[in-house]
Amino acid sequence: MRAIVAFLACVFAVALPASAVDLATNAVVDIVLGITITQTTSLNFGVLVLDNGVVTVSPVDGTYTDADNLIFDATDINQGVFDVATNPGVDITVICTAGALPPGLIMGSFTADWANGGAPGPVPRPRTTAAATEVLEIGASLAIDRTVATPTGGTPALLPYTVSVTFQ
Repeated sequence: MRAIVAFLACVFAVALPASAVDLATNAVVDIVLGITITQTTSLNFGVLVLDNGVVTVSPVDGTYTDADNLIFDATDINQGVFDVATNPGVDITVICTAGALPPGLIMGSFTADWANGGAPGPVPRPRTTAAATEVLEIGASLAIDRTVATPTGGTPALLPYTVSVTFQ
């Protein structure tokens, strides 16, 4: 009897089909525009005298503060202006960092303002975009150490800085 039970167990084990199921499905992706940024106006501190002090340019309208009377010619002073393009309704953050500056010059205290809404403030500056292209305005301060800085001789010094706009 044991042999018959063993034989039947083998037959049923071999004769039963394996249980497997395949399911074709889909993954999803939503591809949106990245971020592009284009400078339309350069941040400009004007013509300054060689002395110790700080000049600050506002991001709102390019107005400035000059408690140390460094400004010799304010004709070209203005905030940096950039067009930032991406999808409306996305969360972005603006960060600014100064590059390698000429000796005796220190640029910092970056501020940002969105021309179509919001209030100016220090960077990093978060924002939820309202339009496909928005205008970003950047201000900053420039400090001069007269013991290290040298006159530029009529050729303005380049003050490199980076404006980074990233998704939050």
